[in-house]
Amino acid sequence: MQFFVKYLVNRDRVQRDCMLTVDHGRIVGVEESVPLPNGAAEYAVPGFIDIHTHGGDGCELMDGSVTALETMGRFYLRNGTTSFLASTVTDSLPKTEEVLATAARFLPENRRRARQGEMAECFGIHLEGPWLSRSNLGAQNPVYCIPPERSSLEMIDRYADIIRMVTFSYHTPQSERLLERLVESGIVPACGHDETIDERITEGFSRGIRMVTHIYCVTSSFRRVGGRKHLGTLEMALMTDGVGVEVIADGKHITKYFWDFILHNKRKEDIFIISDSMRCAGLPEDPEKIYKLGDMDVIVDEGVAWLPDKTAFAGSVATMYGNFRQLIRWGTTLSDAVGMTSWNQARLFGLKGLGEIGPGSRADLLLLDGELNILEIVKAGVPVKR
Repeated sequence: MQFFVKYLVNRDRVQRDCMLTVDHGRIVGVEESVPLPNGAAEYAVPGFIDIHTHGGDGCELMDGSVTALETMGRFYLRNGTTSFLASTVTDSLPKTEEVLATAARFLPENRRRARQGEMAECFGIHLEGPWLSRSNLGAQNPVYCIPPERSSLEMIDRYADIIRMVTFSYHTPQSERLLERLVESGIVPACGHDETIDERITEGFSRGIRMVTHIYCVTSSFRRVGGRKHLGTLEMALMTDGVGVEVIADGKHITKYFWDFILHNKRKEDIFIISDSMRCAGLPEDPEKIYKLGDMDVIVDEGVAWLPDKTAFAGSVATMYGNFRQLIRWGTTLSDAVGMTSWNQARLFGLKGLGEIGPGSRADLLLLDGELNILEIVKAGVPVKR
């Protein structure tokens, strides 16, 4: 199979007038400066990789069913996300383990169907809690917020083969053992929903914390402790090279002022665009309708998900494609946007052949017109039915 495109965009280069040859789900050739047929796409970019998403199209991971995960996988793929980590929300350990068991049953069949272009591929699970700070929970349920004791570590051990990232607050003594266990297991430790201060989080970075979850969204920041001033995880992450920061770039969770400040302080290699989408993503907006994020009530109004009293956002209704377009509106180059929506994610999680378009890479890509509208989505070399 062959695809023709005027601009082939990777995070480190743009090639012109290209013919992509695909065989058995892989790019086997990229020929430049070829005559383009009528109807050739303007741009080709790698498929998006979402490392923090709870759900969409009416379903979430916490529904605890294979059917919900299948719905999510199809929804993501229709919107240009070709690979994803499914994210939990804070719940009881038995409920969390039940969800993990369901995911373990889903993943092999999902992998097979993703190779056939039927859904996005889920490459694992992101646990967002329950080991968070009660003072910085946002839309997480405080009833289930616990320190990471022995039973928590044992659950992680049982599912270490599918857990790829864990968000926790590094402010408790027990969190030290959790961090150690995550590093030992090759799981990405992420700090978020936390009350960690400068000295403590700096120690955490040195011991292996590699990510800060949705920065500027319930991330600890400047405060006084015993009358003395301290920076928080937010400020320390922005000034520490090699520590990644998740960004919900929907224009709601952060504005361009925040985006410019993040770019001023962070290397582009350390910025990871995410959706943080929940079940409302892709559904009509109705501020009178109550949805669920885990077992928390949520409404959708003004293009964003809220707690019903509008005291805090509750996940998002964004897609990676929408975030990608927002980056371009903010003046980000296509190559940099590609890096922050696919390349960086693939490198962090060792997803070989993803996040780029070139010989040997997986044929997961989007073909776009000159206005960045999606012309075609290709998953594992298969054009996706939308």
